[in-house]
Amino acid sequence: MGNGITGSLDLKSVAGSLVIGLIAVFGLGWVSGTTFAALPFPVLSLLSGFILSGMVAGLLSKDETIAEPVISSVLVSLALYYVLPGMNLQGFADIHPEHILLIGLNGIMLSFAGAWAGEMLQGTMESTSEVKHLEWGWVLAGTILGVMVSILVSTLLIIFLGFVFTPLMIAFVIGLFITGFLIGYRSAGVTIMEAALAGLFTLVINVDILTLALVPPGFDEIMLALILGGVLSMIGAWIGEKVQG
Repeated sequence: MGNGITGSLDLKSVAGSLVIGLIAVFGLGWVSGTTFAALPFPVLSLLSGFILSGMVAGLLSKDETIAEPVISSVLVSLALYYVLPGMNLQGFADIHPEHILLIGLNGIMLSFAGAWAGEMLQGTMESTSEVKHLEWGWVLAGTILGVMVSILVSTLLIIFLGFVFTPLMIAFVIGLFITGFLIGYRSAGVTIMEAALAGLFTLVINVDILTLALVPPGFDEIMLALILGGVLSMIGAWIGEKVQG
């Protein structure tokens, strides 16, 4: 495998990332677009697809292949611009070409972030030495992973169980436990504090999303989610460390 930053471009990795991106973005877009009648959650599902495609590509690569998923995300964005309007999905009925362009641009950025997080989870970009200080790289990677997992979990719960707003906060918290576990399982050294900070940052972003897309959560709901999310992130990281050991 070629190095996507300092070496030659790996065309096989580009092709693999492109396939993953098309399946993730259009698959999640179709599922969400046929379930929801308004834009917010279908758009979030599309963006989650970009993160997921970059992350999977980063996880599957043997070397640092961040540039390849980004190149493939440009191609996915072009396909999205021309194909999405013709799919006639109810969730995207009110979408305009400018919206799709912005989704694609954000998707390219998020694909880069997802690929970087995937490399962190794989261990390609991490030192194998025992860390004694706060690893901000894992905080950022955990936040990217947490936002993606939280949105995916909440979307699936709505689709299959018909959950509404309050249980969505529970879905976000479940996502943070999964995120903490993956951080603890894949990182070198003890990263429980990193998981807690990633959980906090993820919840803030999730609350922003809910406020803009649906209804602002109440004070009690926010505080409960922050406490549960932080605790479960640390518990997940602790369990991940034990499984790794």
